[in-house]
Amino acid sequence: MSTIAIVCAMERELQPFTKNWKRSGVEFQARTFRVFEQNLGAKHLVAVAGGIGIHAAQLAARAVLEKYRPEVLISAGFAGGLVRRLKVGCVITPNVIVDARSGNEYRCTPLEDFVAGGVLVSAGEIAGPESKQELVEKFHALAVDMEASAVAQVARDAGIGFFCVKAISDEFSVPMLPLNQFVNATGNFLTGKFIYWTMLRPWTWPRMIALGRNSNHAMRALCDWLKAHLP
Repeated sequence: MSTIAIVCAMERELQPFTKNWKRSGVEFQARTFRVFEQNLGAKHLVAVAGGIGIHAAQLAARAVLEKYRPEVLISAGFAGGLVRRLKVGCVITPNVIVDARSGNEYRCTPLEDFVAGGVLVSAGEIAGPESKQELVEKFHALAVDMEASAVAQVARDAGIGFFCVKAISDEFSVPMLPLNQFVNATGNFLTGKFIYWTMLRPWTWPRMIALGRNSNHAMRALCDWLKAHLP
């Protein structure tokens, strides 16, 4: 039985997909990652939520690599659109990942007979409209995330396959709330602090509601794609 490991940032990104999976934990470098496991046909699927950002994703990928020895690492989760035709809920499967910090490029392994295409760039922070425009001009990418390049690097260093699937949760021109200040050093999103911040700023409520609605749409689209293709 072959093993495929999925690395995402937050548990809720994969919640409908991993809802009834077995839960366990993996300890790695003084951190404990929650892991979800399921056997689907001839495949053993493992999913881990590592946290937001490149460092968190790299640790999570190395943790599941050490314990489960997967044949393929998949970076799955949300991304921001860098072209106007990508709307909330669109699912993309890029074949090139670029690290915005270093410029390093990583090629995706074809997932059986599935054809992928386009460039995704991994940035060091949550991208707003201005930084999105800079990423478009520099990398000509379809979308931006914060984790895929780290997972791709771990896969390349280990000599195993890598694949990426992302659902668009925020469109190119949509103004973003200042979310970076609510991500801590370990990649966790400080939900309570964010809610308190918005409570004191009623003018942000419509954007917060839209953020939640778009995230739910992206989550359903991503999990529907995984259910359709991974088994």
